[in-house]
Amino acid sequence: KYTLHKFEVGASLPFTDRMRVSLKPFGAVATSIDLGEQPFPLNPPSAIATNRYFAGAKTEIVYDNSVSTGMNLMEGTRGKISFMHYQGLTDQQHSFSRASIDLRHYQKVYREIVLAVKGFGGTFFGPSPKKFLLGGMNNWLFNQTRYDGNTGEGQPNPLAIRGETQDILFVEYATNLRGFDYATLFGNSVILFNAEFRVPLIRALTNGPIASNFFRNLQFTAFYDVGTSWSGTPPFTSETSVSYDVIRDGPFEAHIKNYINPWLYSYGVGARTVVFSYYVKFDFAWPVENYEVGKPRAYLTLGFDF
Repeated sequence: KYTLHKFEVGASLPFTDRMRVSLKPFGAVATSIDLGEQPFPLNPPSAIATNRYFAGAKTEIVYDNSVSTGMNLMEGTRGKISFMHYQGLTDQQHSFSRASIDLRHYQKVYREIVLAVKGFGGTFFGPSPKKFLLGGMNNWLFNQTRYDGNTGEGQPNPLAIRGETQDILFVEYATNLRGFDYATLFGNSVILFNAEFRVPLIRALTNGPIASNFFRNLQFTAFYDVGTSWSGTPPFTSETSVSYDVIRDGPFEAHIKNYINPWLYSYGVGARTVVFSYYVKFDFAWPVENYEVGKPRAYLTLGFDF
């Protein structure tokens, strides 16, 4: 059983009406308890809690020059640079840091038709760096997760828990990458790019009021997603962690080059609208992995796009 308790306070200082800096100091306790094998443990578990205590802070610089023009429609630019550090109080080897940058731009094309682009990059580092899990979408109904796979350093998928590890409490999902399961790729660093062409068809064709909530918020999209996650060498050469399999057997270690393309990408179309007061998104994506186009996949998700 894993639990994370965190107490955080924060303050923000606005420089202008579009930019602010924030500081959020916090304290946290990560706890794990061995409950034994389920449902009937052969040996009674110790039930002794293992606690790790942290103190740290998160700081952000936020720029927001965007304006909402409708439900799931925006124009302008926004961005955020953030840095977060967890300092292990009982053992400094449990410390880690995370840095990231998130940039988004919404360009009006015609009337309320918008081209939206997003770029995200992040990295964990320190004595105990955590993992980004690349793939899938936020609030994905009937979602699927990949539990196998290794990094080039022989590290297993952090969701496939083997023995006691509290890293599961600090992993971060990197979305949207449609056409793929959660945790298709994982590593200490991630780069992700999204582009969406958003067309509120009914609103773009008429100037009058639209009585139906369904048709007023009906929106069609065409999208392209591309990203990668890795540990160690960045994915700009052939010497990446994704391009190698590591096999260890006793004192021996073998690095086998697999020539796999470390970048995943997908393209497709989708529709969005309000159904029973929920904003529902339906996407149809063609995934491309190692230069091969896979079978199209359907996604049903809740909530707004980026």
